[in-house]
Amino acid sequence: MIEIWSPRYHDKVVLIAKYRVQDKNIIKFTKDKRLTDEYHLTRQQIEKYPIESNGSIPCYAVSLGELV
Repeated sequence: MIEIWSPRYHDKVVLIAKYRVQDKNIIKFTKDKRLTDEYHLTRQQIEKYPIESNGSIPCYAVSLGELV
């Protein structure tokens, strides 16, 4: 399971650490009360998005629309 505090709402992006991505991924938001479900994404769904830095590590910038 990949735990994320909350998405970036200003550009509707979820940053997922590149090193955490596996073949099957479960995404759970821990500090955002609006997104309470678990979201399932495959490696192929995540890897089609560009890589950005969160300030310290490379992350996939996944569209929030891919999750909901």
